[in-house]
Amino acid sequence: MNIILIILGILSVAYDAILVFINPGTFLDIVVSFTHIWLALGAYLIFLGIYRIKTGHSFWQTWKKWIKTTVVCVVSLAAIISIINMIFILTPEILEPDEKVDQVILLGGGIDKDGKLPKSVLTRVEKTAEYLKLNPEAVCVVSGGTLHWLPYAEAPELKNQLVKRGIAAERILVEDQAKDTIQNLKYSSKLLAEYKSTTIQEILNTPTALVSTHYHLRRAELLAYRMGFENIKGIGAACPAIYVPHSYVREICAYVKLNLRILLTGEPKKIVGSSPTMTV
Repeated sequence: MNIILIILGILSVAYDAILVFINPGTFLDIVVSFTHIWLALGAYLIFLGIYRIKTGHSFWQTWKKWIKTTVVCVVSLAAIISIINMIFILTPEILEPDEKVDQVILLGGGIDKDGKLPKSVLTRVEKTAEYLKLNPEAVCVVSGGTLHWLPYAEAPELKNQLVKRGIAAERILVEDQAKDTIQNLKYSSKLLAEYKSTTIQEILNTPTALVSTHYHLRRAELLAYRMGFENIKGIGAACPAIYVPHSYVREICAYVKLNLRILLTGEPKKIVGSSPTMTV
């Protein structure tokens, strides 16, 4: 059992290192990366295994009963919340292949320090290109700004990759300011209104497809509905296998955070505006 804990800890630390290696960032980007949750877990498991080998028992046995009860209750509650949120995450509303929409929003998902898109984002690009080829009248917004501690905005490279896959450049609008999903939707709706010379409300009423990785779609759709999009559906891209554990753990945390934000602040609120100038 002790050796198994140590092995699992080493694997967890190695997983963190692999994620950093395959999607390199700047020094500060790496330091604050959410991937280090696996480093923390690995360090804990290794410590736990070594402690049990040296003492012959777990430090869990030294805790008082009320502390054990509290920990069990907290862990159980966290597990229940995680399962409930996972059920929602796994059930987004998907656009059928034969359904047509006038506008598509490709949500960015990260870029590395060299200006290259990771495989998880390229799968979104590929799905977007497939849909745009089947629906030549649709216009697409690629949305993704410059994230903290990274030198490149994501949207221009998203457009570049779509063009490489045969999509005409004039069909692609570049939104390069957004730093999160809320801003993706907010700024993209403004850009579409300006492009079509119409109102924000008209954009919100128009059937819209969101393209993202499957695990992210449900949260993106929830945000879109709260911000006023009347007819929104998702186009889901597969998550590369190496990213699956990390992506879903992170998404559970993000979904819990969003629900707490909605409960405590009511944000985000509906986008309002009768002209291409928008307020929230």
